[in-house]
Amino acid sequence: MQYGGIISGFLTSLAISSLAIPSIVKVACNKGLFDKPQGRKPGRKNVPTLGGLAIFAGTIISLTLFSDISQFPELTYIIAGSVILFFIGIKDDILIIAPWWKLSGQVLAALIISVMGGLQISYINIIPGLGELSNTLSILFTVLVIVFIINSFNLIDGIDGLASGIGILSSLILGWVFFQSGLVQYTLLSAIFCGSLLGFFYYNVLSPKKKILMGDTGSMMVGFIISILVIRLINLENPSLPGIQIQSPQSLALAVLIVPISDMIRVILIRFLQGRSPLRPDRLHIHYRLIDMGLDHLQASCILLAINVLMVFIVLVLQNMGEILLTLLIISTSILLYLLQWFLQKRIKNL
Repeated sequence: MQYGGIISGFLTSLAISSLAIPSIVKVACNKGLFDKPQGRKPGRKNVPTLGGLAIFAGTIISLTLFSDISQFPELTYIIAGSVILFFIGIKDDILIIAPWWKLSGQVLAALIISVMGGLQISYINIIPGLGELSNTLSILFTVLVIVFIINSFNLIDGIDGLASGIGILSSLILGWVFFQSGLVQYTLLSAIFCGSLLGFFYYNVLSPKKKILMGDTGSMMVGFIISILVIRLINLENPSLPGIQIQSPQSLALAVLIVPISDMIRVILIRFLQGRSPLRPDRLHIHYRLIDMGLDHLQASCILLAINVLMVFIVLVLQNMGEILLTLLIISTSILLYLLQWFLQKRIKNL
């Protein structure tokens, strides 16, 4: 299946996602299922929110058709966790549910993949003094990481093309590593997910008449699948790319997800320091800050994706530095970029 199955899986998920969205848009418009702009999204027209349906369908159907379950024992649990998040996301996109119910579903999906699927982070190299974790700590930390990544994508999904763009970029990078490392089934998962996201990306960013948002259904699906790919990367033995021996996989994982992770941490810290609930929506996110500087959605998304690519490039080039130094470099660079954005925004306001 090395090449043919991977390409077929990619094309199938792309086709399913692309063909499903026009029908989803039609149904959403007939039923009034829109993202009604309020507060932090002024001036935005009503847009259907059920793009996650197409992402879910393209991914799950293609995985079922092209995966070899005997070679991919985690697949059953990936599908189970995805289905849980799908139903929670759909209900939230249509009716709105309490944040704690969403969190409970996320924890359940993470437990399924970590306990039953056996996909765990068993050691931590990017934080001094931790090293190998006990089985209980490994499960707890893995669940925390999965839930954190799911919510980081949920929060970064505020402008067109950003969450799906980061999902596509992450799938491509991680899929490339898996392919070079001989992990065919995870290469297939990456390719299939990339195809589903590309189908959605077109309508979300480029289609003027059938525009759609991914909603919580889509953003939680993106966070869940990408977290699984990242954890598998961390557990690889001697991962590599052409001409590059990846000696710091945890730093690479951090670089791949730097935009949603750093934004979530920054926003939560600011809300705590201001004495506000970390769950209360506002315009503190970096993508809204760029929009407030006069950029449109596509420009802001392209800038953040370019920063994401830059971070990955830096980590790949400087693999010999080691996990801790690379992590400090990533954090320092992120802080400097946020300070640069703050300085430029101040200059623009004073003009």
